[in-house]
Formats: sequence, C-alpha cells, structure tokens
Amino acid sequence: MVLGWVWRWCPLWIGLFCLVNVHILAQWCTGPTAEVLIRESFGMSNWTPSLNGRTSYQFVTKSCPDNGEYVIVSTSDRTCFNSVWHGLTQDHTGDPRGNMLIVNGSNEPGEFYRQTIPGLCGGTNYEFSAWGINLLQPGNCNESSQPNLTIQIATQSGQLLRTLDVGTIPETVKPVWRRFGVSFTMPDVDEPVVVKLINNAEAGGCGNDLAIDDIELVRCSSCPPEPVIVPDAFTPNGDEHNDQLAIYLATYVSARVQIFDRWGTVVYAADDLTEQWDGTYRGAPCPAGKYIWEVTYEAVDSPTITSTYVRSGSVLLLR
Repeated sequence: MVLGWVWRWCPLWIGLFCLVNVHILAQWCTGPTAEVLIRESFGMSNWTPSLNGRTSYQFVTKSCPDNGEYVIVSTSDRTCFNSVWHGLTQDHTGDPRGNMLIVNGSNEPGEFYRQTIPGLCGGTNYEFSAWGINLLQPGNCNESSQPNLTIQIATQSGQLLRTLDVGTIPETVKPVWRRFGVSFTMPDVDEPVVVKLINNAEAGGCGNDLAIDDIELVRCSSCPPEPVIVPDAFTPNGDEHNDQLAIYLATYVSARVQIFDRWGTVVYAADDLTEQWDGTYRGAPCPAGKYIWEVTYEAVDSPTITSTYVRSGSVLLLR
C-alpha cells in the first residue's frame, strides 16, 4: 500500500537538478535480516549486461530507440525526437558511468521486462522494487502518451502472488526518478518466481518513453531453517533393524547432538550427525523408556548470514 511521497534534490553534473521521488510502501524491508538478493543496475558505461530472455523488446545501439526498442546507456540523448526527452547525464544514483535501461514503449500494451528468480524460501517475505523516470518533457507533444506501469509477481506455474498498479508516471519539468515496489510472501512451492514489468499505455507515438534503473529483490525475513528429522522410537536389540537412532538434517555448517535420560544426565553426545546412538551409556545398555534429544546447529541463511538454531524432542527406546 502506498502511503505518500518523499522528495529530495540530487545534483546533476550539468549544473541542473533532478528530483528523486520515493514511493513509500507500508514497510520497506529493514533490520538485520533484510538482505539484497538481486540488484540489476545494468552495468557501467564500458560494460552492458545481456537482457536475453528478459525482454521481448529489440535491443539497439543507437541513442534514440524507436517504439518497441530498448538501449542500455549511461546517458540519455536530449536531442532525441526533436529534443522532447530529458537529457540525463547520470543514472539515478548520481554515477555518470552507471548505466540505465531506456525503453521506447511499444504501440501495444504489454510486458517489457521480466526476471525469473529461483531458490526463494517458502513462508518468507520479499520486496521487489525499481526506479523509473518519464523521459518526456512537458509541452513537447500535442497528444502525448505517458508510461503506465504494473508490477506482477507470480510463480512459474502461474500462481499470482502480488500485483501493484503503479499507474501513470507523469511528465515533469525537471527529471524525476521514482521508486516503486511491492512486497510478497513466497508460498511453500519448489518453483521459481517470475517478476514482470508491464506497460499499460495504449500507444507509442510521442511519449511513452521511460528509463529504469536499480531493480532489486530484497529478502525481508530469514528463511525457515531446515527441519531436524528424528524417529519417534528405535529398537537397539541386535536384529539389524532400527538398531540405532539416526538424526537427519539436510544442510548445516556444524551440529551437535545430545541425548538426556529422564534425570537430565547426558547419555550420548556427538559433533557429527553421521554418528548414531546405539542405545548405550558408557558401554552398558540403557533401559527402555523416553529420552530427550537436543540438536544445536549452525545453518547458512544467506551468502552473508549464518544463524544458530536449537531443536529438541523425545524418542522412545524400546527393547
């Protein structure tokens, strides 16, 4: 939900000024668990990333793309189409070498950018955002067309997770970058998510030209830890069936397991989950009954965050 706007000035190298206009969501991702997973800044002036598979528009190398075409550049040419565009000399961060995606809207409404994102965690909150700007200066077209954007997020199989109608990006006297974004919760499905940017404007013509920069996907909360799988009972009676207590954890950095009897005595401990308890303590068989297990382990929540978890439960030793 959009609450309002925040405006701030940012200097341009040509001595003018641009406005940065920030869409405020109900809550931007903050806190120690928030982590940027994807940041598409479209490279630098001496390097341009490929958008193969991410757009149906045609890539061109000329500075003034026509309808249905795009270019990745560090500046926009203000002389394009009889000087109707803003002349941007830097990307939205103020870097004169930073690239941006410049899109000349197609004659037909539809998707102009998509990104497929695998490996997201079920039950976890994410935020997708991007910066955009209307390149058309006001008063230069008799009948201008303005970009009108929608962000759509769905699973690869088509389950719609979230839609945000950003709406029309208006013309401005001075260049104005706007941040727009949407949050969503990943369902518990093992498939990628597809994010689409859709331009709803019905005509190319004069206008419907925009620049996009710094597309980000942020994970707002930590991924749920892997479950610790422990059987309810085992039977160490020498029949070679379920004779040892096997504890399973799919991925971890380190782990320690302890088994307690009903008086709280540690009857078994190991720093390797591949080792299995055989139901003995100091070489003697333990009596039948209920025992408490506790697993303390470190797991990688993200490329930069490792967390410690403690899981516990009970198991029946049967003889």
